[in-house]
Amino acid sequence: MSNNFIPLSVNELINRINKFPKVQLANLPTPLEYLPNISKDLEINLYIKRDDCTGLAFGGNKTRHLEFIMHKASVGEYDCVLTGAATQSNWCRQTVAAANKLNLETFLVLVRGVKGNQMQGNFLLYNILGANVDIVEGENVEDVSEHLDKKYEELLKQGRKPLLLKGSFDIRDTVLAGISYANAMAEIDIQMRENNFMADHLVVTATNMTQAGCDLGSRVLGWPTRIQGISPVYWEMNIAEDIARICNRGAEMLDVNLEFNADMINNDNSYVGENYGVPTPAGIEAMKLIAKKEGIILDPVYTSKAFSAILDYVKKGIIKKNQNVIFIFTGGGPAVFAYNEEITTIK
Repeated sequence: MSNNFIPLSVNELINRINKFPKVQLANLPTPLEYLPNISKDLEINLYIKRDDCTGLAFGGNKTRHLEFIMHKASVGEYDCVLTGAATQSNWCRQTVAAANKLNLETFLVLVRGVKGNQMQGNFLLYNILGANVDIVEGENVEDVSEHLDKKYEELLKQGRKPLLLKGSFDIRDTVLAGISYANAMAEIDIQMRENNFMADHLVVTATNMTQAGCDLGSRVLGWPTRIQGISPVYWEMNIAEDIARICNRGAEMLDVNLEFNADMINNDNSYVGENYGVPTPAGIEAMKLIAKKEGIILDPVYTSKAFSAILDYVKKGIIKKNQNVIFIFTGGGPAVFAYNEEITTIK
């Protein structure tokens, strides 16, 4: 944090964020709930930010991103949306739902990935939501990029006006998605004040935009909190550098005198396991623990891995006794039904 930086009030941060146009898609603010049973067992004070309750087609963190990214689609510039990922993508589910609310047709290009075209989970929801789906061969989400470019050209030749949303977003879209999570930090700031505590740790399943918003918003507000991202995927790039880059652009757009570098970013990929989209025994155990103790259903490949990290951090003493911890539940529930075999057989 810059030495001469004076933190903004939460109202000032909200006012600056509200200067950016967006389309209303999410039910906000989402709840911040105390988890009494697990808190007692772990001897910490554990809270969960329920971003699974954003409301758009089973909710999730991407709905916050889409409120800013999809604004340009809402003003008549496009007649359809094109995006892609793996067949069980939470991003694709929420994007199709957002496009539907804006009366736009959606085209999805999906890599077969771990789960293929099993008509369950998110893949089933694409069908219910009415998306046009093309499946291409590939194991990783990075494999979809060239196929998206081909589909984009195909749609242009048909006279369509597609909004192309791909992993390499326009930098402004990437930063706006991050700013959507600076707004989530403003929500949490208000909720912490209402509950008379300050978080020592905030843990989130994230690799770039979501964590960037958490780091940016928390520092703008002057929190002493350690922001800890738990990556669900191995990246070839230096993810801390990417998150810092998004934070710096976000600080510029919010007109705050802050600088970020990779050394300030905490992102841990040691809980990925075998690969992206593949459950881990520790993740499934964590998923079942919070279900049995608190009645909350995490997903088997993202948030369950992050929650297993919290349990491990407590065991290792990284999270200490009586500390206040916030876990951001970024959604992903529909994937539970696509991973029924793994959930019931992994020990």
